[in-house]
Amino acid sequence: MKTLPVIRGLLAGARRTRHDAPKIMSVPALVAFLILAAAAFSVVFLGPFQWPPTSSSSSSSPLISSSAGAECDMTRGQWVRDPAARPYYTNATCAFIEGYQNCMKHGRPSLEFLRWRWRPDGCGDELGRRFDAARFFGLVRGKSILFVGDSLASSHVRSLVCTLAQVEAPERSRPPGGFEHWRFPAHQFTVAFFWTPFQVRWRLTRGPPEAVGPDRQGEVFAGPTDLHLDEPDQRWAPAAKGHDYVVVSASHWFARPAVYYRGGRVAGCHGCGMANVTALRPEHAQRAAFRTVLRTLVGMEEFKGTAILRTVAPTHYENGVWFDGGECTAAEPADPEDPVEMAEPEGEFYRAQLEEFAAAAEAARRNGLRLRLMDVTKMMLRRPDGHPDRYGHGPGEHEGFDIDCLHWCLPGPIDTWNDLLLQILAGR
Repeated sequence: MKTLPVIRGLLAGARRTRHDAPKIMSVPALVAFLILAAAAFSVVFLGPFQWPPTSSSSSSSPLISSSAGAECDMTRGQWVRDPAARPYYTNATCAFIEGYQNCMKHGRPSLEFLRWRWRPDGCGDELGRRFDAARFFGLVRGKSILFVGDSLASSHVRSLVCTLAQVEAPERSRPPGGFEHWRFPAHQFTVAFFWTPFQVRWRLTRGPPEAVGPDRQGEVFAGPTDLHLDEPDQRWAPAAKGHDYVVVSASHWFARPAVYYRGGRVAGCHGCGMANVTALRPEHAQRAAFRTVLRTLVGMEEFKGTAILRTVAPTHYENGVWFDGGECTAAEPADPEDPVEMAEPEGEFYRAQLEEFAAAAEAARRNGLRLRLMDVTKMMLRRPDGHPDRYGHGPGEHEGFDIDCLHWCLPGPIDTWNDLLLQILAGR
């Protein structure tokens, strides 16, 4: 039987003591050895002692092994100030940052929000430091990843591409069909992105058709929108089988007025003003859409990769919302001791994602598909300082958001999502 690493290390130390030290071990040394051996036995065979005790979870959140040999959850922790922290990239070193993300370009007066890093609870201070691009490229060589979602998904894509671009400059392309591709030839890796705010089939009933597309993610559309909750968007779904990883997200758009369809028939609406139509809450539609998308990926015979659900990233509007004077002027993360509440319907969106993920995970296990959860909600809830606020556009210019507390500055807190993605890809 193979000797366990911790015990093997202790035995090796004992052998070195036997050869290098006098024949008779001193009493203090013997006592120290026995204490270490007992501690190793308790860690290896009984597991680490934790208080308060934690309940088991099937969420498949990113777990990593700490230096003590115990597993820790990357999604739980706190933001700690690190004066030596520096961004992986800036608007001067990456050309892929969109205007509404480019807080540096638009004159944000303080870059203090870049001096914080995420430190997971119980993982040791060595974790949450610098993203390891070399390790990432090693894991994805010869593979590809598809991101499907709205402008926040676009922000994650650009964060990842800008970070990796410091190692290898990618080749960018926009083939017909609405996809964007970034290829890293030296590492045989491709990042693909498809912009969709709902992921199920949808259509604008009113509003300028030219507003739809990846170049106008900040546009405020007229509505309501037709949402076919039981049909995945066929513009991206068939392409999933050609990728090794598929990351799905998008929630905020479900708060907009919409008419909901099932089986091609009107099943309800939200804020549509239509008579004799059942009023349904936005979280009903969001839940149904994620159920459809996850079932589609789990049931897709040709898809043999890993499906990842990224949870909702909260907004931080104070004194109103985006159209009536709301703002986000915080200069640092929320205090770890202060309770922070998530605005609705975002709280309901988050709960729906967790529940639909858990339901789909059972089917995924039966079908042999890897389904993983990238839970960013708790960490981003405590970063009200990471939004563009007034610095997502130039003076007198804006695409839908004069004061933006929904999107995130790049570089910024969203770069931490790459660490979570790395752990998922590593199979943790």
